[in-house]
Amino acid sequence: MLVDNHVIETSSSGTRLRAAVKRYRPENGATCSEAGYILVFAHGIGFHKEHWEVTIQRLFVLALSSRIRILEAWAIDAQTHGASAAMNEETIEAPEFNYLIQDYAEACANVYNSLLRPTMREDIHKLVLIGHSAGASAAALSTAFCDHIPFHAMILVEPTVWPADITNVHSPMFILASKTIPRRRDFWPSKDEARAHLKKRAPWSLWDNRILDIYIGYGTVPHPTKKGVSLACTPRHEAMPFITGDSVVPLTEIDKTHKIIPIHLVYGERNDLFTREKQDTLQRGRKFASVTRIPGAGHLVVQEAPDKVGDVIFNILRDNAQRSRTVPLYTAVPRA
Repeated sequence: MLVDNHVIETSSSGTRLRAAVKRYRPENGATCSEAGYILVFAHGIGFHKEHWEVTIQRLFVLALSSRIRILEAWAIDAQTHGASAAMNEETIEAPEFNYLIQDYAEACANVYNSLLRPTMREDIHKLVLIGHSAGASAAALSTAFCDHIPFHAMILVEPTVWPADITNVHSPMFILASKTIPRRRDFWPSKDEARAHLKKRAPWSLWDNRILDIYIGYGTVPHPTKKGVSLACTPRHEAMPFITGDSVVPLTEIDKTHKIIPIHLVYGERNDLFTREKQDTLQRGRKFASVTRIPGAGHLVVQEAPDKVGDVIFNILRDNAQRSRTVPLYTAVPRA
């Protein structure tokens, strides 16, 4: 893959923050003067944009042997995670700082507003926003920061969105996670020791090895005062969504958006962090384009089964292309 780096700014929290963004393009791929998909990815809490790389690579490989054209993919670090955390360190480590889902939602929107809109042709470029866990919540809320809905579709993977009446109904695993994450280990003498330590423990022991390598490679950084590494996303920031209760906030946007563009839901078949009953409340009174459950995976399906996630996303893109009444996504735009 060809990879280049970008930075966008947000200010929805009242403070200017920056978000690191990577653009991925297939080698020898089509140019953006041709019709095709542009994908934007948002990660879950505690992770970072590179967690999507295995899935993105899978999508590029699938596209090579099909008539579906994927022009490029963008992935965004939340402002308290990954490379973004280093850029925003002074602001986000202030005791009074509180991170909200609106911050990441604005970042999702600003990939379009700041980076894509100046050159994107909405008649031939089909923008699809894909989010996992809290990243799915941010994706769903992102339309609040756009003057129109620029997305052709949304794919929400294990979205942490539900009505207020179910917000405080938690699974035993969620209760355990909310207690242990703020106190989790945050220092290792080396990246190798961090990997060995995590590999023996859940949930990391369930992950695809490629994702674990990415997590260690990008998710741990040199410790500022000791010889060793610590987490790029501190336990304090990883725990914040368990405290703020932002799960209701995106519903207003979903209630509008699902009537205009297809929204697809993707879950792991194993209910661990959230119960099936809690997940199903999102469908009450709303019509989604599809609901898919991936066998053998739980809430961290992107980490456990990244290729299967890629297969599901690709099938959605293919089906949308076949139903599209606009320029076919597998046909080159005629040149003048």
